[in-house]
Amino acid sequence: MKGNEILPNDTSTIQYIESNLAHLQQRPCHFTCGIYMICEEGNSVISTGAQRHTLGKQGELILLTGSLLQVMEASPDFKVRILIFPKDVFLKAMLPIDTPYFNYTHEHPCYHHTQDERSQKTWQEIRLWMDMARMLFTTKMPQFRAQQEYNYLQSLLMWLFNTIPDKLEVNKKYSRKQILCHRFMQLVREYGTREHQIPFYVEKLCITSRYLHKITMDYLDGKTPKDVIDEQLIAEIKVLLNNPHLSITEIADQLRFANQSYLSRFFKKKTGISPKEFRLRNL
Repeated sequence: MKGNEILPNDTSTIQYIESNLAHLQQRPCHFTCGIYMICEEGNSVISTGAQRHTLGKQGELILLTGSLLQVMEASPDFKVRILIFPKDVFLKAMLPIDTPYFNYTHEHPCYHHTQDERSQKTWQEIRLWMDMARMLFTTKMPQFRAQQEYNYLQSLLMWLFNTIPDKLEVNKKYSRKQILCHRFMQLVREYGTREHQIPFYVEKLCITSRYLHKITMDYLDGKTPKDVIDEQLIAEIKVLLNNPHLSITEIADQLRFANQSYLSRFFKKKTGISPKEFRLRNL
């Protein structure tokens, strides 16, 4: 494996990449494209803002419509094979596929294969899909590229959909609270840049604020729902601060803060430094 390729923030075509994600250890990055990665060697802890995933050998991480990503830590031998795909190609490919697949991958973006024969067979088949992507999308094919991308992605998604029953068998011990916790995290990833208050999320989940508080305290290491929302928001602010072309005022507007001062106070309270200090350190 090459091991050092950098992921682009977005793409207009499907791309196959092999990387150790070293560039994401420096700072968080927001991706518009979809990402599907499998871990061939080593292990890492990958953050999507408020949520962290431990990705080890024979692990999968799928973020269908893009996400914030940062590698918090990684072993020296960490290597992943990655497929990145444009949002418009994904939406077209998803049309004939049932929504349970979409819901499952949102709620359970990270999965590790077990050592039983059935799971190992699935893992080897996943590697074959990646081999096909390397063959198709690392060379120029201008004449049929668009059709091949659509056919490949739709076929891959359909195949992944058919693996869900096996994964559900592994995850069948999830309680209703755990399922709600997964859904809450997915909502925070999706709406965290513009919805900063708890009432929005409890309305989406059709539960009370008190019940959500109990869920996060039980399953997210004693964090409150507001802690989770704020962690996601801080990560999003850091991504935007890494763009030197955006002023603090523009970032405040983009993230729906009342004004620049409010954002600055919030950021310093959570990180101990001002947005300006953070930007100077990183740039």
